[in-house]
Amino acid sequence: MKKAVGIIAEYNPFHKGHAYHIEKAKELTGADYAVVVLSGDFVQRGTPAVFSKHLRTKMALLGGADVVLELPSYYASSSAEYFAKGSIGILNALHGIDFLCFGSESGELSPCMATAEILSKEPEAFQISLKENLKKGLSFPSARKAALLEYGAKFLSGPWNNEFLDTPNNILGVEYCKALLSLKSSIRPVTLKREGSAYHAEKLENSYPSASAVRRSLSQLQDTDSREFLPALLSLFTRTQPEMVASLPHNLTKEDMMTEDDFSLLLKYKLMRSTPHSLCQYADMSPELARRICNRLNEFLSFSQFAGLLKTKELTRTRINRALLHTLLEIPADLPSHAPGYVRLLGFQKKSSEFLRLLQNNSTIPVLTKAADYKKRLPKEEISAFETDIFVSNLYQSVLHIKKQTAFVHDLQKPPVLL
Repeated sequence: MKKAVGIIAEYNPFHKGHAYHIEKAKELTGADYAVVVLSGDFVQRGTPAVFSKHLRTKMALLGGADVVLELPSYYASSSAEYFAKGSIGILNALHGIDFLCFGSESGELSPCMATAEILSKEPEAFQISLKENLKKGLSFPSARKAALLEYGAKFLSGPWNNEFLDTPNNILGVEYCKALLSLKSSIRPVTLKREGSAYHAEKLENSYPSASAVRRSLSQLQDTDSREFLPALLSLFTRTQPEMVASLPHNLTKEDMMTEDDFSLLLKYKLMRSTPHSLCQYADMSPELARRICNRLNEFLSFSQFAGLLKTKELTRTRINRALLHTLLEIPADLPSHAPGYVRLLGFQKKSSEFLRLLQNNSTIPVLTKAADYKKRLPKEEISAFETDIFVSNLYQSVLHIKKQTAFVHDLQKPPVLL
């Protein structure tokens, strides 16, 4: 019986480390297929993806993925807990995924599972410690970390250290494990130690650079003369991800790269039409942040500049970015409590067609292969959520094609990428 491993990713953009992850995930689990749940055109850090979801899908397929599915926009731009809930919910609903392989800084599964079990069960001693730390004035993430360390020191053999609970991939890994536990999923988690640069490293200093370093290098190419852009881009990709060069369109220009500042005017318009009260209807927006936005709106110069201006000790840049993005995209604060009720196919390998049909037949949620058929295929209660996904992608594509001065293609008209 053939096996499949699930991978949850943004690929913003796809690089050699991601190709290594896919290869090792298959190797560690003995899986025949790698199924990727991919964020669409906006990502968890509260910004647009550097490249469109269909280009990143093609890169992923060239890098070893067999099937690429889209994580709905509600989940893709949310916190680690909600991001994990949506992604794991999809993989579990497919009823054809045997393993989940995620990268982590620790490279060990036991601390991820131990933390996930505590957060799932919330034993009394943990709750008491959490409340005491909150009373001391700590933020919720800091109070939770302190409570976990205190609980672990008293009742466990000590699977963590301070660094484990501070690193982004470990935190995501904990949320993946917690989501698997809550669903009583049969999917077996496996973790792979992150190789190369740290998650937030900004220099291309080894053979496995971080996505942050690749994005930083790409942003520096924005100042390149238009005629020199493609050679410079190909040179960068040859150094960081040579196998991906073939996936780049030959007519790629610097206008193909998207940043949050491409949405500055749209965001300013939306904020000008808002009040502190109306802003609080959107996800990740607190009353304090809403008042701060309205009080300082006259200082708005760009999306990124304004997000930096709003930053405080209590509010991280990512949280502010998400709140601004959710305002722009009108993603509500009352996000659905359930896992996604559908998933859209973004691309697949022709050789994996039979496996894809098996997933479609076994899945307890619709797998949309033709987006335009969504009204026929989706339950009525899921249509609104899918239409939000379509709006979000069309907004991204509209801004992209205005930059490029090329014809816009509606998201419903785009077929899955096939290799």
